[in-house]
Amino acid sequence: MGSEDTWETAAVVADTLSAHALLGRLQSEGIAARVQADTALLGAVRQCRIQVPSAELRRARCALWLASFSDDELASLALADSAAAPGGLPE
Repeated sequence: MGSEDTWETAAVVADTLSAHALLGRLQSEGIAARVQADTALLGAVRQCRIQVPSAELRRARCALWLASFSDDELASLALADSAAAPGGLPE
């Protein structure tokens, strides 16, 4: 298995709304990303990991660091994303 097949954790957050806001940020930068939650039950999640291909890990962490979202900004972005894209969590 090559590094393009391996996914690494770029960030960990405590809720799905924040996870999807970060996911959108990475995707807007052209970085493939996915959310891995510790449970499939919405609302019961205790930890969400934002994962990216190993080859993109450094770039993803830099993009997230440069974004420097406050908690309020994350909530606002997440609520806007959830209204625009109904459906389940990506794997």
